[in-house]
Formats: sequence, structure tokens, C-alpha cells
Amino acid sequence: MFIPDLLWLLLPVAAMAGWFAAKRNDARRPDAFWDYTKHFHQDLNVLLSEQPDKTPELFEALSGTSRDTAETHIALGNHYRRRGDMERAVLLHQSVIDKVELHADIRDTARVELARDYRSAGLLDRSEQVLHELLESEHRRDDAYESLLQLHEQEADWQQAITVAIEFDRSTERKLGPRIAHYYCELAAQSEKLGERDEATERLLQAVRHHPGCARALMMQASLALASGDYDRSLELYDQVESLRSELMPEIIDSRFQAFKAAGDQERLLSFVKRIREQRNAYSVIRSTRQIIAELHSDALADRFFKEQILRRPSLKGLRDWAHDQVELSKPGERDKVRVICNLLDQVIEDKPVYRCNSCGFQGNVMHWRCPGCGRWDSVSTIIGVEGE
Repeated sequence: MFIPDLLWLLLPVAAMAGWFAAKRNDARRPDAFWDYTKHFHQDLNVLLSEQPDKTPELFEALSGTSRDTAETHIALGNHYRRRGDMERAVLLHQSVIDKVELHADIRDTARVELARDYRSAGLLDRSEQVLHELLESEHRRDDAYESLLQLHEQEADWQQAITVAIEFDRSTERKLGPRIAHYYCELAAQSEKLGERDEATERLLQAVRHHPGCARALMMQASLALASGDYDRSLELYDQVESLRSELMPEIIDSRFQAFKAAGDQERLLSFVKRIREQRNAYSVIRSTRQIIAELHSDALADRFFKEQILRRPSLKGLRDWAHDQVELSKPGERDKVRVICNLLDQVIEDKPVYRCNSCGFQGNVMHWRCPGCGRWDSVSTIIGVEGE
């Protein structure tokens, strides 16, 4: 008999042996185990159902001291938080924290979730209190710091966010300089809104100290320099922004041309326009440069630049502008048809978002340094392509 044939014959024997072994193990398990399992799932089923009157007594029925039971409490609490039932979420997570016989790491995990419960319920003070308690523990401290930062961002308490972020940065290998820089930029924006330019300037300097490559801080510094008449400094800063993040050119192009014209440096302006003509550009850059070329030279040269650029980087916005140009150039009998095309393109473009988050996909028509969808900083950028810039 061949060995493979022998193996086939042994398979049923092995299966029967395994079955008998399992039965013996089951027989050795105490009845209490099966009673617990039975009651646990019955109670869990009631807890997940819509029977709020039975909820308090079931917390006690479900409350064991094992890690598995505690993790079940935490998972259930998270489930209720997502459903918006904050009362049950808090009760479940607090029940884990109250079990002093549990290991500290599982209780601290429950604290993290309890803080999120309070935050979701709008009880930000309680959430902050729980997180500060968690910072005194050895577990989940990074989560506590991160949750505190998110909390202060939600409250727009940028000064407190800076304090926590600097402490977090010192206690971990994570580099929070870019995030701290944005906090200073937020404070600078508040100061500028109040007309406190010196205060805004100092805060922007702090932002750059924490993150020299913060394009937002450089853009704000350039704007302040332009407003104060320091045009050379403004142009220097805009050059740095372009070097760091060329995709921000549509955001700075108009201010850049304003600085060139205010400085009165015709040669430098012509050199800049020449460089733009030799490269592929975003739609906003093409549109603004077209206007400058018309002012410096002629409409004919500006139109030629526009057509060359649109062929290099086609876009719906460019097609829309070209169609509007054709209205007056069309024959009287064709003019109404061209207007219909223009109106259609206007409607299509009006509904198209201009910005997209590279992290969560959030789209909008306003530039956000912090994504409203996922809360990440520096993740929103201009949409480049046929339907964008």
C-alpha cells in the first residue's frame, strides 16, 4: 500500500479522536462557565436592544473583572457613542475605570474613550479633566496629548494648544513644529484682525522659529510687508513660498503682481512674466498674467499668451474664458449659440470644487489650512487638472 493511501485511511481516525478529545474538555469545564456565557450573551442582547429601563441592572450583570469583559465594555461604549447615546457610553467606560482590580493599561484605555464621550457630548471641561488625569499615568499618554490638542483646536484656544503641543513635542519623538507653527499663525490672524500688526508680526516670527518651512507663515509675513510698503521684503517672501510649495502660486499670484507694480521695478516684473510664459501654469496664474501682459504690452500679445497656456494645460475654466472671448468675435447668427455654451460652462464650473483634502477627500471652494473634514493640517491643496486649476 502506498503511503498516500495510508494517510487517507488515517484521516477519519484522526477526526474521531479530535471529537472525543473536545468532548472530554467540554465535560471538564465547570457549569459556571456555561452559565456565565449563556447569561452574558442574553444580557448583551438586551443591552444592545432598545430597553433603557433594564440598562442599569445589566451593567452589574455584565461586570466581570477579566480583560475580555472590560474590552467588551469599551467596545460597547464606543458603539453607543457612535449612535449618539452618550449616557450609556459614559456608564460603560466609567464602569471599567471603577474596577481597580483591572490592569492600569485597560483602565487608561477606558479613560481615553470616556474623554471622547464627553467631547462628543459637548462637555469639553470634563473631557479635558479626564485627559489631564490620564497624563499622570504611564499608559496612553500620546493619545491623551493628541486628544487634548484636538480639544483645544475645537475650542480655538490656540495659546493652550501651543503649551500642550510643546510639552508633547518634548516628551515624544513626534515632530510637532509644523502644527505649532499653525497655532501661532491662528493667533497672528486674530491679532491682525484686531489691527495689532506688531503682535501679529511677533507671532509669525514664532511660527517660523518652530517651522522654518511654514508656507502659511511666510505668506502672512509677505502680506504684512506688502501692506506696510516693504515691497522688496514682500517679494522675497513670496519667492520662498513658491520654492517651498509651488501649488500655492494661485493663492499668491495677485499679491505678487501688486508688489511688483508697487515697487516700480519694471525690469524685475518683466523677468517674472517671462519666466511664467516659459512654463506650464495653473489657471489663476494664467488669468492674472494675461491681464498684466495686456497692461505692459497689448491685448493681442496677452491673448496669444492665453491661448498658448491653455493648450499647454487645458482646463474647463480656460475653455470658459476662451468661449467668452469668442462671443464678440462670432458672426451675428452664431453669437447666441456661443452664449449658450458660455452659460453652460459657467454653470458647470460654478459647481466644481477648487480645493481637496489629500487625506480624507473633503472638497470645497475655500482654502483651509486645517481640513474641516478630518482635522489634519496642511492637507488641503488646490485641485490641479482639467476640472481645477
